[in-house]
Amino acid sequence: MFVLVVAMLVILAVAALTLALVLVGMEGRGWRQAPGLARQMRRLARHLNGEGRPPRRLQALDRK
Repeated sequence: MFVLVVAMLVILAVAALTLALVLVGMEGRGWRQAPGLARQMRRLARHLNGEGRPPRRLQALDRK
């Protein structure tokens, strides 16, 4: 039972961190402190919303 509780806490922590990072990327907070991280998070947010372009390797497979 203890293992299940710990596993659930870890899963919730990862989900909360992911949500926080995506929000930083979408809203532009932290742009001055970490511009590279904010840029990557904006890109991740676009992909999670289905608005991002597919990776180049996937586009190359589609052309063949």
